[in-house]
Amino acid sequence: MFKRSDESLIAKALNGDQHAWQQLVNRHQSALFYFGLRLLGSQEDASDLLQDVLMVLCRNLGQYRGDSSFKSWLFGIANYRAMDMLRRRKYTDSDDALAEMPAEAAEMPEQLANQQQQQQVQQQLRKLPIEQRLVLELKFYQQFTFDEIATQLAISSNTVKSRFYAALDKMRLQLESDHVEQSANF
Repeated sequence: MFKRSDESLIAKALNGDQHAWQQLVNRHQSALFYFGLRLLGSQEDASDLLQDVLMVLCRNLGQYRGDSSFKSWLFGIANYRAMDMLRRRKYTDSDDALAEMPAEAAEMPEQLANQQQQQQVQQQLRKLPIEQRLVLELKFYQQFTFDEIATQLAISSNTVKSRFYAALDKMRLQLESDHVEQSANF
């Protein structure tokens, strides 16, 4: 089946085509939800972020100029809204929120081990400063380039790279430390 580009769906949606609007939303809502889940830590907050971003999108779709990819523009909105939510709610990190991550596969031993590793990574991500966590999220999970992230966050590419590598170093050191502690307990 022919997959329409975001730009063609936008043009049709702006002309009142509800099916095109729904396709556009369906194409990006899952990535936006998981972005919010990893950044904010709870399904409720992720759902609130998704609704907020979609409302902004509905009101401002006509303002998309095509200077960057639609996905980059959309995640720029999501970044701004997520930071606003964190400031307004004075969000506190909670390891309990990690338990809310939905399981997507059956629990076989190798998948369980992978899930535990993913949980460790998520816990370490939550310990990072929000600026570093956001850069890792956009680079690894959303697969944006350093330049696209810089545009979204209105900072230089060098600042993005600095935050990225500093975050990786912090996570590596902490994960190595955790691994040594676990080995010592056996």
